[in-house]
Amino acid sequence: MSVLLVAALALAAALAQVGPLSLLAREPMAAPLLPVALVAGWGVGRLPGETWPVLLVAGVVFGAVSEERVGLFVLALAPAAVFTLAARAADRDPRGLLGRRLAGAAAAAAAGALVYGSLLAIAGGHAGAVPDSARALATGAALTALLAAAGALVLWPWRPRPRGLFE
Repeated sequence: MSVLLVAALALAAALAQVGPLSLLAREPMAAPLLPVALVAGWGVGRLPGETWPVLLVAGVVFGAVSEERVGLFVLALAPAAVFTLAARAADRDPRGLLGRRLAGAAAAAAAGALVYGSLLAIAGGHAGAVPDSARALATGAALTALLAAAGALVLWPWRPRPRGLFE
């Protein structure tokens, strides 16, 4: 059930990313990356293993509306999942503390957004533009981190936790 929900949210996030969100940002790298925020927020708030549909669904949507291949977008989104796994592995307490989870989601999302933007710029032949657009890339990473932390906060009541006899 959660896989279908994540896939539907990934479709909505990817369509919003290529639709209205692309029109709101002056620079494309300054826009928050909704699929990356979804991977980090859901993966830290719930379970990282539940986020795999985001990579595929968002990659297909991004590939369908651009000239690049779907695989490039899937590979560019994959580091966000790796950073999310690292954030969850760093939090060994199964109950987790809210502040630690929010910080982990924000850090994973920011790192994932930075790597995503850099990889796409390099793959597109604009490696020299990465240092020039560092401010826009940092803005996009910060906005993505805020969205991921908000997503993890919303998912906090539904986090997996050990149950006792009378819970």
